[in-house]
Amino acid sequence: MNDEAAQSLVQEEVPFRRLHPLSIILKSLSMLGRNIIAIIVLHFSLFDQNVAHTTLAAVALIALVVGVTALIWSRFTYQVTEREIRIKSGLLNRNNRSIPFDRIQDVSLEQKLVSRLLGLATVALETGSGGGEDGQLNALARSDAEQLRDRIRDYKAGLSAAVPLSDDQSVAADAPPLFTMDNRRIFIAGLFNFSFVLLAILGALAQNLDFLLPDGFFDPRTWLDALPEREAIDNLSAWVRVGGALAAILSLVIIGLVSGIVRTFVREYAFRLDRADSGQPGFRRRRGLFTLTDMVMPIHRVQAAILQTGPVREHFGWYHLKFTSLAGDASGETDHSAAPCANLAEIEPILVDCAVRPASPDLAFQPVNPAFWWRRAVIIGLALTGIALGAGYFVHDGFFAIVLLAVPIIPVLFLNWKHHQYALNHSQLYVRSGWWRRRLTILLLRKVQSVDVSQSPLDHPLDLATVTIGIAGGSTIAPLRIVDIPLQSAMDLRARLFARQNHA
Repeated sequence: MNDEAAQSLVQEEVPFRRLHPLSIILKSLSMLGRNIIAIIVLHFSLFDQNVAHTTLAAVALIALVVGVTALIWSRFTYQVTEREIRIKSGLLNRNNRSIPFDRIQDVSLEQKLVSRLLGLATVALETGSGGGEDGQLNALARSDAEQLRDRIRDYKAGLSAAVPLSDDQSVAADAPPLFTMDNRRIFIAGLFNFSFVLLAILGALAQNLDFLLPDGFFDPRTWLDALPEREAIDNLSAWVRVGGALAAILSLVIIGLVSGIVRTFVREYAFRLDRADSGQPGFRRRRGLFTLTDMVMPIHRVQAAILQTGPVREHFGWYHLKFTSLAGDASGETDHSAAPCANLAEIEPILVDCAVRPASPDLAFQPVNPAFWWRRAVIIGLALTGIALGAGYFVHDGFFAIVLLAVPIIPVLFLNWKHHQYALNHSQLYVRSGWWRRRLTILLLRKVQSVDVSQSPLDHPLDLATVTIGIAGGSTIAPLRIVDIPLQSAMDLRARLFARQNHA
């Protein structure tokens, strides 16, 4: 009997299974949550605030959603064999899909708040075909989800699913974590993650529920007219008005800090990074307050390491370690956080596990040409001067002050130039960029896919060029670049990258 016939026989012996019955509740709640706004709108519009009509409509919607969800659940089955996962789905158009273990590149688990309460988890499969997740089992019992993930990882590592954990693997499972974050550390990380997400959420709600708001709510003139004793405010001194403006700016800063802290707690709560205790060597990361994500980053798929910091963060010794990987997590990101708020002593062991070497103190970084900052400063200065002159002459004299925007912009350009550097050793490329958002990218030369040398029309007179380095899994929107270096240096760097790549 050949292998294909044997595999077919095994598939026939393995029964198809359904998702956990509680998944009906999960999906129903999700669909009802997306339609609650529609019920509110109908209550205040079509039903003219009639509670009885709204209740009947809500009951009908619940019955429809639960019924359709239950029908979809009954028609969704999956089968796990020794080499693949087969999924059958669809009501009218039936879809029979096979996902071989050999094609699966990553398996991640996700638990939203309700799923955690019910002991369920979602298994997301990614085959690297593009377009995010390629298969999803939502939802399985947590133990079944973990067993499926470990089975796939063991298969990828060449282990038999029937072989129990060895003593070494059991020890690894009880080993201390590589990195964790307590609430104090999460709070510190939140201080450096300034965000206006709270204002965005409130604005979105206000836009969607504008029919509940008074007329002219979004018109600033309405609020000015409603101010008590407006004449007294108009008679205030200029210094008092400036103080009021500064107080408003301070309020926005406080809101941004609070939003950043809350957002960080929601995303990074109970952050824990471990060595993967089964299958291929990798890192297992668990985090999340409302949505718990449990994913494994295989070490062999790590393309580059990224250290992010800032002038204040660096002063206190805090860094954010990320890995650029071929894998995409549940949110679709390919830059995976490995240590969101850590010092260099905590980061170094993680890098060592990936065979990535931190920049040594004696590593000589090369600066880029000063045209990086002064050329941009000239362009921005001319643009601001043109806008100020045009608006000042034809609109209002106050617009002449627009040219003052160059005062803070030009020093930032200069500082960005001072922090844009690169270095190369026998196995790695180091690229620094940014002053306020400082970023050190450590690229393994054996992971380099392409090196492009380009010149813009402004580069030709100065004989400068930009080197763009392509890696698998890297961002196409913001690729790794070394900007404004001499053309000959760019050509030499490209040759050195490929020459050392062959020996890495």
